[in-house]
Amino acid sequence: MTETTAEVKPATPPAWLDNAFLESVLRKSEGDKDLVVVSVDSTPVGKPGEYLASQLFRLTVQCLAPKLDDPVKKLVVKIDPDKGILADTMDKTLFRTELKMYGEFLPRLQRILADNERPIQLPKCVHIGESPQVVIILEDLAPDGWKGHDLIESFEEAKPITIAIARFHAASYYLSKNKTDFESFQTDLFKKKHPVLDWMFGNNLKAFNDALRNWAGCEQFVEPFERAHADYCDRLHSIYSCHTPGRVYNVLNHGDFHAKNLLHQFNDEGAIVESRYLDFQACCWSTPAIDLYYLLNNIVHYKVKAAHKEDLISFYHTEFTATLKAIGFLGYIPTLLDLQIELLQNGFLDVLHYTCFLQFRFIDFSKIPPEKLAAGQVGNVGLENEEYQTLMKSLIPGYVHKGLLQ
Repeated sequence: MTETTAEVKPATPPAWLDNAFLESVLRKSEGDKDLVVVSVDSTPVGKPGEYLASQLFRLTVQCLAPKLDDPVKKLVVKIDPDKGILADTMDKTLFRTELKMYGEFLPRLQRILADNERPIQLPKCVHIGESPQVVIILEDLAPDGWKGHDLIESFEEAKPITIAIARFHAASYYLSKNKTDFESFQTDLFKKKHPVLDWMFGNNLKAFNDALRNWAGCEQFVEPFERAHADYCDRLHSIYSCHTPGRVYNVLNHGDFHAKNLLHQFNDEGAIVESRYLDFQACCWSTPAIDLYYLLNNIVHYKVKAAHKEDLISFYHTEFTATLKAIGFLGYIPTLLDLQIELLQNGFLDVLHYTCFLQFRFIDFSKIPPEKLAAGQVGNVGLENEEYQTLMKSLIPGYVHKGLLQ
C-alpha cells in the first residue's frame, strides 16, 4: 500500500510559478503597474493522474493593490507537462489547441454572441504564454459558487448546457461563413492510431466483444462488433474529419464533454439552473454529432436519454436556429432533418460511448480493492452487471439494423 501511495503523490508547482511571475501576469491583466504579490498558496486540482493532458493547480494570490476591489485573486493554472508519463503519452497538439482557443477563437465566439444577447459564460483567461513553459491561467470560478456535478438527471436541468452547446456551435457556423477558417482544428490521432486510443477505446471494445459472446441471445451480434473493433480508428477518423464525403455541415465542437469539464450553478433546492464548460484541448471542426453524442451519453443520465433523446435534439436545434437568426445570419440554416442525418451517419460514436464508457457507470467502486483503484486497475466488471446487459440487449439490434456496425 505504501508503494502505491508513493506512485500517485500530488504534483508540485514548478519553481518558475513564483511571486515575481504572477506579479508580472497580474499587473498586465489588471492594468496596474504598481500591483505587488505578497504571497501565493498552491494546491493541485483533482486527484493525482485524474487530468491526463495537463497539470492543474489552484492558486490563492494575496496582492497589495489599492486599485483592486479584492486584493485576493483566485486562479487556476494549467501547465503543459514537459516530462514524465503525461508528456510521454499525450499528444502535444492538445494543449496547443487550447492555447489557440483562449488566445484567438474564444474571444471571437464570445463577442459575436454577447453583442447579440446570446451570451455563453466561459472562465476569464488571465494569461496564456509559452515561456518558461506552455501555460494557461484562468480565473477560479469556485468562489462564485460554480461547482462540478455528476450526470444530469432531468431534462429541465439539461437545458442550460444544451443552450450553451447550441450557441457555441451556431457562432462557429456563422463565423465560418464570414472569413474565419476553423479547419486547423483537426486531429490526426485516429489516422495515426495513437496508442492512447487503445487504452480509451480498443481495450474496452474488445472486452465488450468478449463479454457479448456469453450473453444469451446475442450470438449473432458478435461478428458485427468484431468488424467494428477491427477498424474503429478508421471509423473515428471519418467522424472527426471535416472533409468526410456526405457531410452535411460542420461546426466547432468542444470535443470532450463529460462531467469533469462542466461547472454548474444550483438553486436553493439543489437543481441546476446554469451551466458552463471548460477545457478546450479537444476542439475540432467537424460534425455537430460529436458534441451531441457527448451530451446524450456523457452529460445526461442514460435514463434521461431514454426518455428525452428527441426532446434534447429538438431543443438544441431550436436554440441553434434562434442564435443564428439573432446574430444576423442570412445564409442557409441547417434543418432538423440535416442534424438527424448527421447523427445517423456518425452513430458509431454512440455505439462506442455505450460499449466503452457506460459500463463503468455500473461498477460498485466500493467493492474494488483500494490498491487496484489507486492504480487504475478497475477491470471491466461493469459488463457483468445485469442492468447494463439488459440495456445493451435492447439497443444492439437497433445499432445493427441502422447499419452502424457495417
